[in-house]
Amino acid sequence: MKPISIFGFPLGITATFWLVVGIIRRLTEGHQPDKKRRGRKRYKPQDVAAIVPAHNEELVIRKCVKALKQSLDKDQIYVISDGSTDKTYTRARMEGRHASNLTPGRGKAKALTYAIKRYKLYRQYKLILIVDADTQIDEKFISRSLNMFNKDKSIGVVFGSPRIRWPQHIIPSLEYFFLAYRERLVRMIQYFYLYGQTWKHANTSYVIPGFATMYRVDVLEKLSIDTPGLLIEDFSLAFQFQKKKLGIIGYHPSIIGWDQYPDNLRDYWSQVRRWNIGFFQTVKRFGVWPSFFSLSLGAFEIEVLIYSVFIILMPFLLLFLLSLSLGQTIPLLGNYAVLYQRLGLYTNISFGYIFAIIYGLDYLLTVAIGVIERKPQFLFYGLFFYFMHYVTALILLTSLIPGLFKSSSGRWDSPTRSSQQLGTSV
Repeated sequence: MKPISIFGFPLGITATFWLVVGIIRRLTEGHQPDKKRRGRKRYKPQDVAAIVPAHNEELVIRKCVKALKQSLDKDQIYVISDGSTDKTYTRARMEGRHASNLTPGRGKAKALTYAIKRYKLYRQYKLILIVDADTQIDEKFISRSLNMFNKDKSIGVVFGSPRIRWPQHIIPSLEYFFLAYRERLVRMIQYFYLYGQTWKHANTSYVIPGFATMYRVDVLEKLSIDTPGLLIEDFSLAFQFQKKKLGIIGYHPSIIGWDQYPDNLRDYWSQVRRWNIGFFQTVKRFGVWPSFFSLSLGAFEIEVLIYSVFIILMPFLLLFLLSLSLGQTIPLLGNYAVLYQRLGLYTNISFGYIFAIIYGLDYLLTVAIGVIERKPQFLFYGLFFYFMHYVTALILLTSLIPGLFKSSSGRWDSPTRSSQQLGTSV
């Protein structure tokens, strides 16, 4: 389960802890000079091979490759069209020399291992950049990633921060509502979790997002990209990296990849469910071990599971409290109402109190993120985000059984690509 399953409620124990750690990181790193140690070999753009696994991505593949060509030579870019039934392979060939067409499809992880073996990438390069076909890396992505590797030799992998092409608009739409919700969640993850978890003194990130990630070859060689039975490889690679103690996971918000988010409920449900199932499969496969990583992950998971159940039950709780405040009693809950009143809970927990905490603070957080990101439309869309909280909680809880008791082939599940998100950045 990626951190997207935390619904943005900022007062949880883990969120508060990692926010404080992130603040400490910002205060301490902001005053450290960029030391260039003599005698150490420094990575250059020529040391990087970019692999782009793609499945039915004809609308976006050329833009992805063009973004890579801002920093890399076309001979350093390897596109693997995996089981595509559209023009993905043809359009990839238009942009570069290295393109393969796998039929039938094998899944993302197997497509990556195919590219590494066929082109002998471990022998030719020192760094491997994995980029999703719907991602356009920023023109400074390569240079800033290399700078992180060059500053700290213990860094084994660096991943980017997702951004979207946010269209400024006045008339609200359902598509933009889904984009706004996802953008809010991503920023929440960044502010409240990732920045603190990837501080070199903490190093507890339990996911290495595969949308735009650069590995040192000597590190990637020690990881099993294609672990049998797992739906996605993002969590598996992070768990292996942490368990084998291969170094530090590097992350900074300035390393950007322009991404695409689901703009409809079907694609959102499919994507988040895929992540959640993949997470639970990974936990079952690799288990836990004595470490701060496992402790941090366990605390987060317990908190999220409790909060998910709470969100699902919230409408019933609010209905119950509202009926009491109006002097009405719901027949099936009559006995609970008597107990509730005898205990005097109504003096501390009321409909207004619960509504203000759950809805009011959540909305204020949305407004704050809208202001920081200069997206005033959040003021309107945020009024309806509770519906998406409920959906996300439902996805998480329904992913438990297939995640813990079923294996997967790792085959692709392609979302609908949106022409709204293919333009230039705002």
